[in-house]
Amino acid sequence: RSAPVILPLTSPSAEALNVDKAGTFLPACISNWPLPRLPIMTTDSVHLLTRSSQMTLCKDEQGRVRRAYYGPRLHQPEDALENAADAPLLYSSLADSVTGLPNASGEYCICVTQADGALSLSLECQGWEVLELDDDREEAVFYGKDPSYPVRVEIHVRSHRESDTFLQWAVVRNEGKEGIRLHRAASAQLGLRAERYFVTSFRGTWGGESLMSEEEVARGHELALVSGTGTRTAQEGSPGFIISLDGPAREDSGEVVLGALAWSGNYRIWFRHSPYHYLFAGAGLDTAPAPYLLDGGGVFETPPLILTHSKNGKGEASRRIHRWARRYGLRGGGTERPTLLNSWEGVYFTFTEKVLHGMMKRAADLGIELFVLDDGWFGNRFPRNDARAGLGDWQVNRAKLPHGLEGLIRHAEELGIRFGIWVEPEMVNPHSELYQNHPEWVIGLPHRENRQERSQYLLDLSNPHVCRYILDAMRKLLGEHPGISYVKWDCNRKISDPGSPWLDACRQGNLPIDYVRGYEHVLDTLASEFPDVTFQACSSGGGRADYGTMRRHHEFWTSDNTDAYERVFMQWGIGHLFPAISMAAHVTASPNHQTGRSAPLKFRFDVAMSGRLGFELQPCDMTEEDMAFSKRALSEYKRIRPVVQFGDLYRLSSPYESRVASLMYVCGKRAVVFAWLMDKWLADSPPPLRLKGLNPAARYLVREINMNEDGSLTNVHEQVLGGDFLMDAGIRIRWKKAFQSVCLEVAETNPDAPASS
Repeated sequence: RSAPVILPLTSPSAEALNVDKAGTFLPACISNWPLPRLPIMTTDSVHLLTRSSQMTLCKDEQGRVRRAYYGPRLHQPEDALENAADAPLLYSSLADSVTGLPNASGEYCICVTQADGALSLSLECQGWEVLELDDDREEAVFYGKDPSYPVRVEIHVRSHRESDTFLQWAVVRNEGKEGIRLHRAASAQLGLRAERYFVTSFRGTWGGESLMSEEEVARGHELALVSGTGTRTAQEGSPGFIISLDGPAREDSGEVVLGALAWSGNYRIWFRHSPYHYLFAGAGLDTAPAPYLLDGGGVFETPPLILTHSKNGKGEASRRIHRWARRYGLRGGGTERPTLLNSWEGVYFTFTEKVLHGMMKRAADLGIELFVLDDGWFGNRFPRNDARAGLGDWQVNRAKLPHGLEGLIRHAEELGIRFGIWVEPEMVNPHSELYQNHPEWVIGLPHRENRQERSQYLLDLSNPHVCRYILDAMRKLLGEHPGISYVKWDCNRKISDPGSPWLDACRQGNLPIDYVRGYEHVLDTLASEFPDVTFQACSSGGGRADYGTMRRHHEFWTSDNTDAYERVFMQWGIGHLFPAISMAAHVTASPNHQTGRSAPLKFRFDVAMSGRLGFELQPCDMTEEDMAFSKRALSEYKRIRPVVQFGDLYRLSSPYESRVASLMYVCGKRAVVFAWLMDKWLADSPPPLRLKGLNPAARYLVREINMNEDGSLTNVHEQVLGGDFLMDAGIRIRWKKAFQSVCLEVAETNPDAPASS
C-alpha cells in the first residue's frame, strides 16, 4: 500500500502514469492490475469516523453492502446499525434496482452488457478490508462479484478525519476474455429520508458560470444535472450540489449534504424523490452517447465523489470541503498564490516587445509579483495575430518578439518579477503546420463536415501519439525556458463531432472518457517533471472548475466575464464548493470590456481581493491616482493574503437575497471582511453587518482598508470591540451609492482570551 503504483493507460502504446499514495486520483481505464486479495471479514459492519461525522456500512443477508448511517458522529457508533435492515444499498446494479422493496431507488449505479449480450449484473459482497492510510485517512474497500459472470466490482469509501469529508468511488474488473460494455458506472449513490428535499446547483454558460439556483424535488419526481460537452463540462455547471432536508438550504442551520464529483468530462448527477419519501441521489461520469467497451482483463475506475454532511447549514459544509481541498483537492493547496498581471485585456493579440516591457515595468512598480503573457506569442509560418491561425505551432513568433521568450524572462527577472505564459495545447487551427502535417490527429466524424469553433479543431487525446506531441512541445517550452514559473492552460471548445480516427469502430464510444484520461496523463506528467511551475485551468473561463481538473492545477480562471458586479454572483456560487485560493479574480478596466459597465476602482479591487488577486488591463493607461491606489491596495492584499487564501469562509449576506453582498474569512486570530453594495434605493437602510466565526470573549481591532476618496464608511475604523458585539450587534455601514464597497481587517488584540465553546 505504501509503494508508488505504475498504471498504464488503456492503449498499450501510451506512456505510463506514475501515481503516488498521497491522494492523486487514479485513471478510469487501466490494464493489468493485480487482482485484489479477498480478506476475511471479522465483523458485519464498518464504522468510518471523522471528528464530527460518521458513516456506517454493513452487509445484509443477501450479501449486499448497505449504508446504514451517514450523519453526525454518534457517542456509540454501533447505534447506527439499528436501522440497517432498511438502509439503502451502498452501490446498486441493474438487478438490485428492480427488487420491488419500498426503498428501491429505481436508479442504479452500474449497468453492464455482458459478453453474451445479457444486460445483467448482480453483485455479492465477498469480503472487505479497512486500511489506515495515515493519521487523517481511513479507507474501507468492499469486494463484490457477480456469481454468474467474470466481473468484479470494488467499492472504495475513504474518510478524512480533520475535514469531515468522505470520498467514494468504484473499480470495475472484467476478468473474462471478451469485452463488456458499461452503460453506466457511477461513483456513488446516497439514500436520504426526510419529508422534503431541496437541491442547490451551480449552473451556467460562457460569461455566466456557476450561478446558483435551488429547487425542490417533488415527490415522485427526478432532477438530473447533466453536462455532455466532452471538454469544459463545468461551464454548463460545476459537478457539485447541495441537498437540503426539510426546507431550503440555510447558511448556519439545517441538515445538508454537499457533494462534488472529481471529474472534468461528461457527468450525470441525479436526485429521485420516491413515493416512499426516500431521496435517492447519485453521481458519476456519463458514458453517453455510447457505452464504454472494457476489454477482457481490463479495469475501469470511476472518479471519486466527495461528500460532506452538516447539521449546521451549508456554511459549515463549505468550510469542510474547503479544508479538504486545500490539503488534498488542489495542487499546492498550502502555498500562497502570487499576484499577477495578465496581458490579455490590456493588449489582446496586438503587442510588441516594447509594449510588453512597458507593462512589466508598470507591474513591478505596483508591486505585482508575476507577469503572464497571454495569447499571440507563437507561430511563424502561420503567425498567431488573431484566433484564426497558429494553434499547435508552439514556436516563438520572432517578428513580435525578436529576443524571444528568453528576452522577456530576462527583463522580468531584472525587474524582480516572475514570468508566465498562455498555451492551448489541446487545440489546433486548420491554418497551422501541425494540422497540415497531421490532419488525422483531429477529432471528427467520417463522411461529415468537421465543424470549427473559434476557428479551431480539437486534437484527439485518446491517441497516445497526440499526447506525446503535446508533452514534447510543453517539455521544449518549459525546459528551454526555466524562467517560466506559471502556465495558463486554456481549452476553448467542446467535442462537437465525437469521432476518433485513432479508436477502432467498436471503441468509438470510449472517446469522451479516453480524451479526459489523455488530458489527465499529460498534466500529471508535466506536474511530475516541472513541479515548481504553477498551472492555471482556463477553459473559455470557468469550464474546468471541478476537482478532477484541480488535482492537476493550482487554480482556475473563474470566468472570461471580468465585470466586478457579475463576478460577485459567480464567485459567491463557486465559493460554495471551492476555496478562495483556487479562484482567480482580476482587476480590469472600466468600462468593462464584456458588459460595458463602469465601476469604481475600489469596488473592482474589493471583489478581486476576495479571491486570488490579479490584474488584467494595460497599466500604462492608468492615471497616477489609480496607480497610487492600486499600489496601496496590492500592499494591503499581500498582508491579508494568508487570511483570504487559507481562512475559513463565512457568508454574511447573499447577493441573491439582498442588495448587500458580504462574506468574511477567519484564519486563527485574524479575519477579513468584504461587503459590496450591489444596488441602492433612496428609501433604504440595509441592516447591520453581523460577523461570524470570531471568539466572543476576545477583543478585536477593526481597521477599514482600501479606502478611497469616500473615506471610511463605518464608525468602527481603528476601534477595539468585542467579538460578541461584532457578531451580535454588528457593524453599520453608511452606504451612499451603488458599487460602494468595504474591506475590513479584524485582528484579535488579547491572544490569551479563552476560546469560544
